[in-house]
Amino acid sequence: MRYIMRRSCLFLVMIAVIVFTGCGQKKKEDPVTVTLWHVYGGQTESPLNDLIDEFNETIGKEENIRVQVGSVTNTNTIHENVLASAFGDPGASKLPDMFVSYPKTVLAMPDDTELVDYYDYFTEEELNEFIPAFLEEGVIHERLSILPVAKSTEVMFINKTAFDRFAKETGAKMEDLKTYAEGKMDTVTIGNAEYTAMPEGNSIEKTYMYRYEQSGTSYDIRVRGQEIDDSDKELLEGIVLKLEDEGNKDAPWPWEGEPVEPVLAEQMVGSYTIVPEYIPFKEAQGVMQIMDHQFVKQGNQVFHLLENKLDTYEYSESGLEFVSSMELDDDFEYLSGDSSGMLYLSPGIGDVIGVKDGKKALQTTVDGDLNMHPSGEWGISFWVNSDTQKIANQGGNLTAEPWILTGLNKDEERKGLFSMIDDVQITNSHIMVAGSMAVEDEGTKIVVYDYDGNQLLKLGGEDISSPDKLGSITGMAETENGFVAADGNMREIQFWAKDGTHVGAISTEDIFGVSYPWLEDMQLLDDGSLLIMLTQERDDGSANELMFFRLTGF
Repeated sequence: MRYIMRRSCLFLVMIAVIVFTGCGQKKKEDPVTVTLWHVYGGQTESPLNDLIDEFNETIGKEENIRVQVGSVTNTNTIHENVLASAFGDPGASKLPDMFVSYPKTVLAMPDDTELVDYYDYFTEEELNEFIPAFLEEGVIHERLSILPVAKSTEVMFINKTAFDRFAKETGAKMEDLKTYAEGKMDTVTIGNAEYTAMPEGNSIEKTYMYRYEQSGTSYDIRVRGQEIDDSDKELLEGIVLKLEDEGNKDAPWPWEGEPVEPVLAEQMVGSYTIVPEYIPFKEAQGVMQIMDHQFVKQGNQVFHLLENKLDTYEYSESGLEFVSSMELDDDFEYLSGDSSGMLYLSPGIGDVIGVKDGKKALQTTVDGDLNMHPSGEWGISFWVNSDTQKIANQGGNLTAEPWILTGLNKDEERKGLFSMIDDVQITNSHIMVAGSMAVEDEGTKIVVYDYDGNQLLKLGGEDISSPDKLGSITGMAETENGFVAADGNMREIQFWAKDGTHVGAISTEDIFGVSYPWLEDMQLLDDGSLLIMLTQERDDGSANELMFFRLTGF
């Protein structure tokens, strides 16, 4: 199941050398030419290019100004090309007069005074038409260097699997949903109900939809064949629905929903007092997916991976603030990082890539989910019941060789205890592996190995009544006092001493005050604390809340 989440947050940046001296003056023999790099469409087919052509033939011709499009590409390429031009890299193009980008591009430029101050071009009244927060994001050193042209504060989540089936039958498009949500679609009264007329995907089918919220029932009427005539309309008018009010109330849209408010409470495990801290997003994150989120914290930034999108957040005492979003060419399911700032993104079946400083920096030929040692020199890749591999990093060239756990799905060839692997975590001293034991009825266990692959400990209870009975491990760590695991299925955080003795377990409801979350991921931070990411359904059913918590005390 896949959902779509997109946030538009592009800005128009103008180089300071532009002076519109042509405006209001007599037409000169040579027009003022303004170059532009943007991301809207392709080089040959672009809605913005069409508008530019219209401008050039009308107002531009009158004012002796011509806009020339130098590049139509994507934000990542524009980011790279603008910085190459700004730093004077050999072979780089001259900076355009205007470009569309994310703020990170401007912040990375060596001299932002090259850019115009939009305060000089807009009146206070005109600036008041913008949402203040959007403008504030473009202010650098008290100058409005970045103008928001495609900002959005609302996010729509769509079950794309279901929508694709619907779209195939009706011709509906994603763009139609926003219009529908805003109540701008045409409506038709049929019988005793007012239906929404869905956009026509073809000339031989018309679709009308009606939602009766009080019973939680959706109706659709599909008319196939030639154009609807009077006899068809008479037939449709005879359709009368039996509408019964069952007291149902639909959930609000995600952006209208009420965020989850956690209730924190310190908890004891053995002699340790575990202290929780909520790390809120500055803008609440309502998501539809669960079980698919990964994160890595590096320095004061948190990177959040969900399918084909890698978001960057600034981490501070006040919470997490959105910085940028990188759209990836493929879907990825696993994320790890090293001390150099490299992020390793794994698609599972497919080759691992590396991302650094907001751009793709590494293409490998190794597959599986790669957990990298903090040094970045080596790692372990795994995927369900495939053979594990030890990965070596030789100057950016990643090579693979079999590790100790192989033949997981073949009893006669199996090496090691596992028939399936859920997660791997390389700590500063050990390799922790979680998964299903090959021996029947042993269930899920965590095995701790040294770097040479020697088994040292096996963690996890033997039967359902054991306090450390494990379900599905979604994160592991080794602290100064022992081992910790996040169990998504059991909604618990488990603690063991260095010798493998079980210290205790804490339920997410007791420590975070959330009733039935999915623990998505966990990471040991440099200060010895634990950062945990989870998703919890909102009380109003509008979405699942993406939440971060920090734990200290173990």
